[in-house]
Amino acid sequence: MSSDTLRLVLLYPEQLGVSGDRGNVTALVERARRAGIESEVLEYRVGDAVPTVADVVLVGHGPLSGVRAVSEDAQRLRDALEGFAASGVPVVGVGGGMELLSHGVQTTEGETVAGIGFLPGTVRRGAPRRTNYFQVTTEHLGDPLTLFGFEDHAAHVELDADAEAFATVVHGGGNGDGRSEGIRRGASFGTQLKGPLLPLNPALSDRLLRAALTRRSISYHPSAAHAKLDEYAAASQRVIRDNLERSFKAM
Repeated sequence: MSSDTLRLVLLYPEQLGVSGDRGNVTALVERARRAGIESEVLEYRVGDAVPTVADVVLVGHGPLSGVRAVSEDAQRLRDALEGFAASGVPVVGVGGGMELLSHGVQTTEGETVAGIGFLPGTVRRGAPRRTNYFQVTTEHLGDPLTLFGFEDHAAHVELDADAEAFATVVHGGGNGDGRSEGIRRGASFGTQLKGPLLPLNPALSDRLLRAALTRRSISYHPSAAHAKLDEYAAASQRVIRDNLERSFKAM
């Protein structure tokens, strides 16, 4: 492995990877490749040795049953994630992945599914289900950036008193307060944006790559080689923008 290799860790790909979330890994790998940077992907599963090195950690979406299935094992990851965050490694959770990274999930039946406690917020199930196209703006790792995706959840996200949201809602539900979306902690964040998130929003992918690699003094610069990927993403964003008023019944 080259010293310039991008090291990605994907947590629980079977239980938390039901919304095309491997596409988030693929987007980072491919954008790094087009910038001349090799990648190594470690998929972490229940019972595996806890990862000790990473440049980006990703946790995808899954149902509450998936979060519950990995909850006990995930407690072993707390110290590693804290260490990664302290060194500037972005840790990204989408949907159920955000729930796992949070303090936990309180269900409508009164059960609490323990999270890792990495992201400063608590998820409360029982909100009206929001299943629709989604637009937010974020200043995560840079100037204001518009992001597009799809949300499908029935949860409120309550941030800790001193916590920051990842984004501001332009169109959609978000955390349930009419304005905030997701949870932010340093270079890390959790969000309900699916799509999958990173192929659909290449500017955010580039910010994550730059944050991940700069801490190791590795330069990352998108170029003409990225243009076709950006064109595909822009076309998908246009479809979402043109259909923001559309919502979908949950099956």
